[in-house]
Amino acid sequence: MWNEPEPQAVALRKIMDNYTKAHPETTFKVVWNGRQNQTKLRAALQASTPIDFMDQDADQLAGGLQKEGLGYDLTASLADVKSDFLPGVLDLFAEGGKTYQVPYVYNTVNFWYGKDMLKEVGGTVPQTFGDLLKLCEATKKAGKHALVIESNVAFYNILYFSHYLSRSKGSGELVKIFEDKSGEGWKDPAVLAAAKATRGLWDAGCIAEDARGFQYPAGQQTIALGDTLAELVGSWLPTELAESTGKDFPWGAFNFPAVEGGVGKATDIEVGLLSFMVLKNAPNAAEAADFLKYVMSEEAQNILVADGGVGVTRKGVAWPAVLGDAYESASKATALSPFAGGLSVAYPDFASTILNPEFNKMFLGEITPEQFVETMAAQTKTYWAGK
Repeated sequence: MWNEPEPQAVALRKIMDNYTKAHPETTFKVVWNGRQNQTKLRAALQASTPIDFMDQDADQLAGGLQKEGLGYDLTASLADVKSDFLPGVLDLFAEGGKTYQVPYVYNTVNFWYGKDMLKEVGGTVPQTFGDLLKLCEATKKAGKHALVIESNVAFYNILYFSHYLSRSKGSGELVKIFEDKSGEGWKDPAVLAAAKATRGLWDAGCIAEDARGFQYPAGQQTIALGDTLAELVGSWLPTELAESTGKDFPWGAFNFPAVEGGVGKATDIEVGLLSFMVLKNAPNAAEAADFLKYVMSEEAQNILVADGGVGVTRKGVAWPAVLGDAYESASKATALSPFAGGLSVAYPDFASTILNPEFNKMFLGEITPEQFVETMAAQTKTYWAGK
């Protein structure tokens, strides 16, 4: 998952060295493949290269190697440490009661904002979607904008839709709607309401009109420049913007607010976890599983925080100060779902080629909310008819 010079890789190297000190019979030969690790690992497996364990975005693993049955069953190995994980983490990608992933880095999805600007505009953290619109108005009066987007990152922008729908209908609703093979699930009035509400953020002046042309990372840079209050994105944002904001930027984060009349809770969150997986045919599967238990130890998790600068998955281990609000969000989570409502895990082809681009067109004003709903209903029916 990491490249060798990255702080997270340095932290993992220290953790491996510590493990070897305690278990001299165990050493590590690491290939640092970066973000394309799963893809490169497939080629190595095809060449019969012996591999014990690997790491990747948990969503990608769930839709990739795990879905293909290539994960080693870790259920028994982790039985005595299961209660050490933050709420919902270990179960999020379990299948049939069995555990195949060990999540070790925790990213939450929140509105990331500058606390100084929130004070400057006289705003407060919104508790409801209506409150968010009021915050937009207050920010606009101060000559700023409350929200910013990257117009070319559809899998970021879909977060508005997945969150609104979750707050309205409950966590996991997006996958349920898609699994209605008739396509009629999209005709639920809550879907059109979610599309209209998210599109309405532009009409309410929450987002600057010129953001329609922002190409990543132009949008998030406006937070560092003091032109925008917040962005709905993962908790990696402070790290990505660190050079622009400086180390003392007063970051805050709040959950997507409740939707009036909705059944979903504002404490239900979407997450982007990073996980280890032991390969099913690993030559040293038992030893790899024991090492991953050590990764979940308080000692190893503190190394990840201190040297890697990331949020972690063990209860009671404080995250870096800049991620303090994210830790609170994770600690109090009442339900977890994968990034963007989970459709990209269960049905990655549909999410990446149909849902995300069609929503982005609607969100940016190229089609109407009604057209979006009709397109999704028709494309869902076509998808399932082809299976």
